[in-house]
Amino acid sequence: MLNTFIVGGGRAGLGLHWPVLRKLRALPDAAGLWSPDPPMVWDVQDIREQALAEGLSPAGSLAHAAELADPATTVVHLCTPPVDRFATLQQLADLGYTRIVVEKPLSVGVAGLEAIDMLARVRGLRLRVVSPWLASSLTRELAELTRYGALGALRSMAFTQFKPRWTRTLRSNNHTTAFDVELPHSLGVALRLAGDAGITDAALTDMRIGDTVIPNMGGARLTLRHHNGVTTEIASDLTSPIRERRIGLRYDTGRAVGHYPISDVDHHASLTVHDDTGGGTAAPRLLFDDALTSYIDHVYRDYAADTDRSGGSGRSGRSGDWDDYAIARRVVQLLQEARLLAAAQDPHHQDSAAPAHQPLTGVSTALQGGADHEG
Repeated sequence: MLNTFIVGGGRAGLGLHWPVLRKLRALPDAAGLWSPDPPMVWDVQDIREQALAEGLSPAGSLAHAAELADPATTVVHLCTPPVDRFATLQQLADLGYTRIVVEKPLSVGVAGLEAIDMLARVRGLRLRVVSPWLASSLTRELAELTRYGALGALRSMAFTQFKPRWTRTLRSNNHTTAFDVELPHSLGVALRLAGDAGITDAALTDMRIGDTVIPNMGGARLTLRHHNGVTTEIASDLTSPIRERRIGLRYDTGRAVGHYPISDVDHHASLTVHDDTGGGTAAPRLLFDDALTSYIDHVYRDYAADTDRSGGSGRSGRSGDWDDYAIARRVVQLLQEARLLAAAQDPHHQDSAAPAHQPLTGVSTALQGGADHEG
């Protein structure tokens, strides 16, 4: 049986991970996957009252959590901002934790990524990087369509990721460019469907609210060429008045258009496949797509299987035909290249590595960490 320890009690930890864990723990547990003990949570701020109200066991520190439950049988959900990720991972490793689910992005740059890689190898960490779009029902359907070639070879992909993100951008400087908000999701899917790629073009725009300008946070555009010749275009607009998460795939003899769920309040995606040789009008299919729940369920089952086999391989996680750690590593590398290319093409954005503004509230950054799974 596996215990749970949530590190970071903000939007990602208590707002996204905990509801999913609570849902999974409420299901019949024939495999004996879940410990009957309440999951633990820790944050830099005092969240004891909130934790108890949620049915969680509040820890006073990382070390205190290691006293409450055996780190050898505990899965850590690391839901804090990536800036101090290596230091936190090192502390967790020192306490004996090895099964660690890390919120995206894995690191803010290649240097941090290499340090995390080394730590994982030396300390035998089994790191997973939260990648709900890789576990998505829609992504799985598109992967099968591409693999079996019903419409011929894949030629190109296009992603549209639009949403209004005014308030969260004003309140937090966790992200310094629009590349880091939505693109890790779509870029990961592109790598899963078409393999590795190089960047051919990248650009950023500013967010403007009256006289306030937040550099690099208005939108992002990315163009890639995969090693197999497929091209991918990704467009993200964080100032859009509408929400849309759309993917379009072009094949030799047809195309597919899908829409991912736009928030965590409705777990349905749609897929329309057009066959140019078949004639007629394609009807959209509705897919149940609770991707984050599916992802975390797979992670825990993988961890339990690792325990049953050999205990401490130090290998990072693979689910089915995709490896979220390997894909997350490549996403970090490509997004760093994108930031550098965008800065080189527009001198106005050359200082994008520094925080562009101060948050407008006094909320701890530890309470704002994690990914924008909800859109």
